[in-house]
Amino acid sequence: MTQIQIFKNLVDASAHLKAPVVTIGNFDGAHRGHQAVFERVRALADARETEAVALTFTPHPVRFFRPEMPPFRLTTDTQKAQLMGRYGLDAVVLLPFDQALAGLTPKEFVQTVLRDGLHACRVVVGEGFAFGKGRAGRTDDLIKLCALENIEVEIATDIELGDAEISSTRVRKALAAADIADVTRMLGRPYQIEGTVVTGDQRGRDLGFPTANIDSPNPLLPANGIYITELTVERLGKLRSLTSIGTRPTFNGEDVRVETFVLAGQADPTDLDLYGELVQLDFIKHLRSEAKFDSAEALVEQMNDDVIQALAYYRDKVTD
Repeated sequence: MTQIQIFKNLVDASAHLKAPVVTIGNFDGAHRGHQAVFERVRALADARETEAVALTFTPHPVRFFRPEMPPFRLTTDTQKAQLMGRYGLDAVVLLPFDQALAGLTPKEFVQTVLRDGLHACRVVVGEGFAFGKGRAGRTDDLIKLCALENIEVEIATDIELGDAEISSTRVRKALAAADIADVTRMLGRPYQIEGTVVTGDQRGRDLGFPTANIDSPNPLLPANGIYITELTVERLGKLRSLTSIGTRPTFNGEDVRVETFVLAGQADPTDLDLYGELVQLDFIKHLRSEAKFDSAEALVEQMNDDVIQALAYYRDKVTD
């Protein structure tokens, strides 16, 4: 994995970048379509012996124009930058999306950002790319305006899965439907959230299923339900686990929580006191939807069945 550089303004980027190959976009989720673009940018940069760079924005432009929208981002800025490094880029320029940037005309964007700010030698964008005030600029405009500044432009072909292109919107819909298999296919990896383990109400411990309650900055969680997961703790590595996302309806809970139970036999129980630790959680398979049970005993019976299913999944995975 490349140790990626992160620039948060054009002044710093301009001082460090030397005629890079640049791709522009939101890249939420860093799905396989984005990865194909990153791979192409890497190849072009290697051929020119220069840097491979992504230009992206914070907040997401949709959030800037519609702050009332519910959470929709698949990755935090930090996760997105880390994934860009994983997929071969040298640097990400994370520009604040504000009124000044939103107000640039297509011509001003090319001159101010691509020419003067990034010193781009070549730009790679997707087929649906739009830029400038009111999204007035399209790919044809980008090609013409960049030609005036001796910047080459390449339009990347969309990547399809099944009969439709892979997109962040499609990933979000699959996540909301708990279609983890489809999410994994589109991302080329499991969907991951990260967060800090915090104190819960200890109910899982009382039921015989002590859980790590994860306070995550990730805006978008999978649909409420029970999932086979892998919990990564820096000092312990990857741990096979079960995760509940939901409101705990059996106990009339209200707030949505992420509660992860580590399957037995992987670590000493004393090592699983994870309070305050930063962890990552990969979603592997959806087992069932969240349900309200008539009693705690009925819930425990179902949880035991969930564990049996998870153990069987991992056993079969080893023998495949």
